[in-house]
Amino acid sequence: MTPQLCLGTAQFGLAYGITNAAGQVSESEVAQLLQAATSCIRWLDTAQAYGNAESVLGRQLPVGHPFQLISKLPAQPQQRFTAADQPIWEQAFHASCERLGLQRLDALLLHAPADLSKPGGEWLQEWLIGLRDRRLVQRLGVSIYGAADLDGVDPALLDLVQLPLSLYDQRLLKDGTLALLRARGTAVHARSLFLQGLLLTPAEHWPSWVGPEVRLHHQQLEALALERDCQLIELALGFALMQADLEAVVIGLCSCRELAELQLAWAAIPPWQEREWHTWALQDPGIIDPRNWPR
Repeated sequence: MTPQLCLGTAQFGLAYGITNAAGQVSESEVAQLLQAATSCIRWLDTAQAYGNAESVLGRQLPVGHPFQLISKLPAQPQQRFTAADQPIWEQAFHASCERLGLQRLDALLLHAPADLSKPGGEWLQEWLIGLRDRRLVQRLGVSIYGAADLDGVDPALLDLVQLPLSLYDQRLLKDGTLALLRARGTAVHARSLFLQGLLLTPAEHWPSWVGPEVRLHHQQLEALALERDCQLIELALGFALMQADLEAVVIGLCSCRELAELQLAWAAIPPWQEREWHTWALQDPGIIDPRNWPR
């Protein structure tokens, strides 16, 4: 199965991404981008924590659009839950739907799966399953950073898992997490495919905090792109296209020009020979996990 495209929308509500010099995308650009995306994008991925992204989407979604919407419940600040929290989550969910102009969502994910392990986590689980039972969401799931984030999560909540995956970050591919999820019938959406744009940026323009070994690794990828007569984006997307266990890849875009580049690269034949992409994985958590990047 070839994965499909999901448009990430963090940059519609925030100045998101280490290589995003333009800041938050303007609403007029969002409107044009969404209209152009109707022909090639199946899902839109957003979250209550993405600034005003949900409101922007609600105002700019084209009439009769084909998109399926995914949103996320933010990490909860309280250390324990009670039955009194359920009406609060319910209100937050309906506020998301109202901002988006929708009656229901394709999926609601937890931004912090660890919330389920807190005292009273059963109240959160009960409420989530109730959403699905009432058909307010088709699917439930979690957004994770590593395999440990799935520890103790009831498989009944795992219709969909969003996880980091890229040519440089193949941890969850190599440790079997991706294959295990698919074997359970869980859909998987891969994010951070471009490492917030670093993978598409020549090493000479990388931040000064990146070490020489990683920089050399990327220069070698640039050399491979020259040798294969392709762009870095084709190598990054070609890797994703060859992952049959993915339902979708989440790509953040800031303009119609970037969408056109994405479409061209997505339609190209992957420039990889068999599984040679396997050798390009990095182990350095300081580069493959953006949470570790200097602020």
